[in-house]
Amino acid sequence: MNNFLIFIYLNSEIVTFFIINVFIIIYFIERLIFNSKELDIKYIYLLSILFILLLYLLYSNSPNEVSSIYYLNNYFIYNNFIVFIKEFMIFILLLYFIYYYNYNNIIKLPFFEYIILILISFFALQIIIISNNLFIIFLFIELVNLCIYCLIGLNKYSNIGIECAYKYFIQSAFSTIIGFFALSLLYNSCGTLFINELGLLISNNNWNIISILGIYLLILSIFFKLGLFPLHSWIADVYQGSFLVTVLFIATLPKIAYIYLFLKIFIQFYSLIKSFCLIISFITIIYGSLISLYQTSLKRLIGYGSMVHVGFIIYSISLYSIESCTASFFYLFFYILLTFFIFTFMLLLYDSDNNNKLYFIDNISQLNIILNRNKLLAFMFAFILLSLAGLPFFIGFISKWYIFLSLINKGSYIELFILLIVSIISAAYYIRILRFLFFLNNKNLKIKTFLNLKYSESLLIYLILLFILNMLIIILHPWIYLLIFKNLIFIIF
Repeated sequence: MNNFLIFIYLNSEIVTFFIINVFIIIYFIERLIFNSKELDIKYIYLLSILFILLLYLLYSNSPNEVSSIYYLNNYFIYNNFIVFIKEFMIFILLLYFIYYYNYNNIIKLPFFEYIILILISFFALQIIIISNNLFIIFLFIELVNLCIYCLIGLNKYSNIGIECAYKYFIQSAFSTIIGFFALSLLYNSCGTLFINELGLLISNNNWNIISILGIYLLILSIFFKLGLFPLHSWIADVYQGSFLVTVLFIATLPKIAYIYLFLKIFIQFYSLIKSFCLIISFITIIYGSLISLYQTSLKRLIGYGSMVHVGFIIYSISLYSIESCTASFFYLFFYILLTFFIFTFMLLLYDSDNNNKLYFIDNISQLNIILNRNKLLAFMFAFILLSLAGLPFFIGFISKWYIFLSLINKGSYIELFILLIVSIISAAYYIRILRFLFFLNNKNLKIKTFLNLKYSESLLIYLILLFILNMLIIILHPWIYLLIFKNLIFIIF
């Protein structure tokens, strides 16, 4: 294979690595020569332009290959769906830069350190997606974890922040030990860590109890990263104790890479782990729906709600049909966009204490006092809540509808009935927020009146653009579903 073709396959990773090095050089120049510690908007513009060019490079120069291609001694894999995933991740990263800029206008964070950690994580996530070797995958998963440890630990002046960083570090380290122990079992029993070779060995029944144990431990390690039951305890603490901008990153980009990683492994070992994955994801959906009913913290509610959404995605993949896998990624893409929408609204929920120190509001009962000054914002917030609840004609309903159709095609009517009941239960806690938003009498609230804080124009424009994007998605969803189907069909079969 010629070097130019390898460059085309690795173009996004090479460009991202180049951008990281450029920003490290800029960091030292700014600190050592200009002694600058403030955010400079020109670097956000520069980053956005570079990644828009990278998006164009991916779109215009990718070879039109139908099946998967292995290159560089089978360590990496290329197919059209990987390009599709990376294009979506770059688009999400661009949205994230805009979100970070608006967040930094409210609460100042160390700009260069934060951006470099985000870029390193993004580079590692791309390697996870294209890698065909489990050792490389888990090596870069640990690189992502190291960056996330630092991002969570930036909230060092909060006792809750320090506690959640410590909890996540301990639990994630335990998950990493399980993952690498699984790799040692697989290598000891099969003699390889290449995913396609492991799948070939198992399909020929060349496996034993050690390799089976290794596969199950491997899946459990991935389930921890996704926050599935019973490996979910870190979610609520991290969501509540970290900066909003950090939580948004953890809730979006890593989930895309880890879910695709799960699909890549599941395709090879589905005969062994299908029932296990269906049971775990099914329990996750039920548990997350029930525990969310008792939450008064908006951050914890979103955290436990993410368990339900990821549970639906993993359950749909575990059904293992082209319709269910397409439905799962359709659900994933629009859950990510809805997450951006609700976290952008949370930027509006802040107040100042007696020392003029800003902090974000987390109590659900206080939403009415914050948002009742602007009925348009309240309407858009209600729209996104109804979408997350999965009510008919909203994007959340359309995403679940494709999954339910997959269950109907499988003839799984009992599971369909249970998931419909659970969906109704999960809709209740989002609708409960609407009660506090529109129907609660302010006189009954024993809390102080919030200040008339002014929001930046860029934040409001960003919010309106996200709302328009969600409306366009509702109109164009059949075309988007077919696009995912077209790119995914050659991977599943």
